[in-house]
Amino acid sequence: MGLFSLFVKSPEDLEKKGDALVLSEHYGAARTQYARALEKLAGKEAGQEALLARIEEKHAGCGESLAKAHLANAADLHESGIDAEAHHLLHLAGQLAREAETKEAIEALIGELSSSMAREGEEWDDDEEEGGGDAPYSEADQAFEALCMSLPEEQGDAYMGYGDAFRNGYNALNSGDFADAEAALDAALGENGEEGYVPLELAAACLNLGKRDKAEALLLTFLSHHPRHTHGVELLCHLYLEGGEPEKALATLDDNLKDLEGYPVDLALLKGRLLAECGQAGAAEAWVGDRLEHNWDDNLAFFLANLKKGNGDAPAARKLLEKSMGLCTGCGKRPPSHIQLTYANLLKEDGDTSVSLIERYLKLAMEDPATASYAYQAVSDIYRSKGDAPEANRYAAMVS
Repeated sequence: MGLFSLFVKSPEDLEKKGDALVLSEHYGAARTQYARALEKLAGKEAGQEALLARIEEKHAGCGESLAKAHLANAADLHESGIDAEAHHLLHLAGQLAREAETKEAIEALIGELSSSMAREGEEWDDDEEEGGGDAPYSEADQAFEALCMSLPEEQGDAYMGYGDAFRNGYNALNSGDFADAEAALDAALGENGEEGYVPLELAAACLNLGKRDKAEALLLTFLSHHPRHTHGVELLCHLYLEGGEPEKALATLDDNLKDLEGYPVDLALLKGRLLAECGQAGAAEAWVGDRLEHNWDDNLAFFLANLKKGNGDAPAARKLLEKSMGLCTGCGKRPPSHIQLTYANLLKEDGDTSVSLIERYLKLAMEDPATASYAYQAVSDIYRSKGDAPEANRYAAMVS
């Protein structure tokens, strides 16, 4: 696993991003990340059954959490006399709910709404009831609303007002259909102008299609109107970095966000990476180390551990990873696989051939099949170094 392997959007990366969103109760956005992870696993399920089942359960759990949130909001709207909007939320909740208790509560509140509106002589202002034609709130609508809920309020409200072309393009972008996304977002740009957020999302589609010049122009336009928008700055920095211009990326980051307080983890990692790419390894260590002192984060610790290992300080790298694993164990969570594997590799590189290290690798292979090939190869190497060729060959044969 390379120094910057955490930037690769594997199913595990997307799962972890979803987990972080769940912790902040952004269930719609988390559900989208889990859905993207499931898309990446499609057709590659062999040996990944445990991972697939885990992500499927989390995806469904987010749907249930969203259903309960919609139910609670619908109840508040009903108390305020806004029954039509409450009905809309209950319709969404009914499509997402899994638990019988939640479904019963939704049906009960729908009954209350029906009685209330009948007394007032009101009618539903949508076509959500059965037999009322095509439901206006499709899976695509739900996905779009969930994505917008995860955004800052001003940005999310803007997205909701952009119209069908933007909605279709944004959904396509988040589903990985980048060509369709570009076409729809080009149309949205013509409808809404360049002052809002459309250039940002169109640039993201172009980046994924390899249209770097168009993406750069769009991002520069966007940042001329929103110079401190962290995601826009991040995209432009990645564009320059991938184009072999880390110094330009670093200057862009510093120029736009030099006074930003409380760097988000993604941006702190990006700046550390840019400093390292610019040959400023010491500055990268100092930067990430300072962020860790103020706010511990496993990804920052993992990044710093790799920097220290690359600079020849393996003991300091092990100490950082040990702290991460200790904190995870203390809160009842399984330490992230990439941290466990990197820590085991550091022990192995230091000459450890103990039974406990072999057991650590084998346990990791069982818990996370995605690491199995790395783990079995390491176990094979350990047995071979001890002169046990039969066991070495047995585990080598398990490497896929």
